[in-house]
Amino acid sequence: MAEGPPPSRLVPAMVCISLSAACLVGGYEFARSTVASLFIEAFGASRMPYVMTMVPVLMAVLIYCYGRILSRLGSLWTLQVSLGFSAAAFLAAYAALRSGWKPAVAGIYVFTEAYIVILVEQFWSFINSTLDQARAKTFNGPILGGASLGPLLAGLVLNRFASVFGSEQFVLLSGLSFVPAAALAYAAYRLAGEPQPTVAERRGSGGPLRLSLILDHKVLLFMAGVVALSQFFAVATNLRLYELLETAMPNKDARSAYLGTFWAMVNGLAFLMQFVATPLVLRRLSLAVILVGIPLVHVCTAGLMLVYPGLTVAAVALLLFKGIDYSVFRASKELLYIPLPFDARYRIKQVVDAFNYRFSKGMAAGGISLAKSLLGTLPGWAYPAISLAAAGAWVVAAVSLARKAQDGIKPA
Repeated sequence: MAEGPPPSRLVPAMVCISLSAACLVGGYEFARSTVASLFIEAFGASRMPYVMTMVPVLMAVLIYCYGRILSRLGSLWTLQVSLGFSAAAFLAAYAALRSGWKPAVAGIYVFTEAYIVILVEQFWSFINSTLDQARAKTFNGPILGGASLGPLLAGLVLNRFASVFGSEQFVLLSGLSFVPAAALAYAAYRLAGEPQPTVAERRGSGGPLRLSLILDHKVLLFMAGVVALSQFFAVATNLRLYELLETAMPNKDARSAYLGTFWAMVNGLAFLMQFVATPLVLRRLSLAVILVGIPLVHVCTAGLMLVYPGLTVAAVALLLFKGIDYSVFRASKELLYIPLPFDARYRIKQVVDAFNYRFSKGMAAGGISLAKSLLGTLPGWAYPAISLAAAGAWVVAAVSLARKAQDGIKPA
């Protein structure tokens, strides 16, 4: 990794990228809760697994296009194009929703699941290319903490005004949030400098995503396994929550308000962990202990869901998963990318952390969909059972990743 900018420019750059991320994920917060509620209203929670299986298809197209644009425009303008395209998609979806076109609900649900991970990974590619590992242990937590202010505030606004203005208006706000996100991201790049590939990487072959790098740096394979299993846990837990919520709250705006409060609590927990727990954990515990300890927590919450099959326990299980995922897990995992080449940080990262993230989610949803098609319905205990199995396998995969991390990240 190239030497980073001087401290006089580094701190303002990290502040700008954190505030840009706050706008980005704040807009996503409006979309996540309202689009899920609108989908349940239009099609029912039971059909959510089916539409989730379409997300990886869109992800593959978008990431391939991202790789092509990155080769032509570089990282700064690729991010700007990505933000502009996402804004246009949300504004078009809002117009379609206002006209009453029902398929737009499914379309924007799929896009919402896809766009956010591609954009978030571009932000982290920039951060991982600007900070060394020592600085990252100090900055990663506060960067995440600043970013979490956006969804925290958005969730509170959603809770207060969803029933007043209607869920559809927040799709419009999601589209508008890309404007300040783009401006602040541009400022961050100008302050810190645009990360550049080496001459050899510019001339490299292997397609727009340089997939052969996964075999050259085996730590990427282990990371892909951990990310995949985390999403199997997330899908089963999330679907269980949505099914319980559909029964408990049949009104769409009440559901939007509940989900707004829930995600505000998630982001509040993550906010506290990002500023307090994450820097402390990264400095006091080895990366191996962190990577293995996280799934052990989720083994416990999955067990509780089996024993106490209620809405509150399912909400707590998902709350803890997301709170840890947005703080300690994210900050620790990103440390593994810093020593890797530009193409690994900017191209392969989209495959391992973005596509794999949603592909695994789609695979989990597809498996549940197939089981429901064959059996007609799934008993309530099936979802926490899947969560428990995924968390147990995650522990095993994390042990392998931890061993690789202890060996140091070296090419094979």
